[in-house]
Amino acid sequence: MNPLRPHRGSHLPVLIKLVNETTGPIIEFGSGVCSTYFLHWACFATRRKLVTCENNKEYFDFAARFADPRYHTVLCVDDFDSVDVTGPWSIAFIDHEPPQRRGVEMRRMQDCADYVIVHDTDSGRMAAYGFDADSENKFKYSWRLAECRPYTSVFSNKIDLTGFSLR
Repeated sequence: MNPLRPHRGSHLPVLIKLVNETTGPIIEFGSGVCSTYFLHWACFATRRKLVTCENNKEYFDFAARFADPRYHTVLCVDDFDSVDVTGPWSIAFIDHEPPQRRGVEMRRMQDCADYVIVHDTDSGRMAAYGFDADSENKFKYSWRLAECRPYTSVFSNKIDLTGFSLR
């Protein structure tokens, strides 16, 4: 994978909105040109805690350039189960490899993050990415950006997403 390849960033407007509406720490599973760059600089001014977890060497090398001991930790992960997800987290952003891990992280974050943002939640991808009805049903509230592909969804057990909008 080339970390500098263009990416269809349907997750970016969702991240922008929720980062602007929250103030607590953020955990990112899987780095990327859009998400890591945006999150790093969105957290910079206030030194808001940001943890980026990456298992792909190329993407880790890209993300490691943003590491800052004052607020942005970038972890090279061999086993995502070893990542301490003890919260609370304002946002957990899930967009990592292997795809089957996304449903696992989604369930791990359900009670320790206010918002769980999951990229690639198109119905055609969900099974391959480890999402299933059980994953979604673990959450009281959900919302999906379906106006562009790949879809991005927001889940929460803490905050009612009824009426959530990017506007």
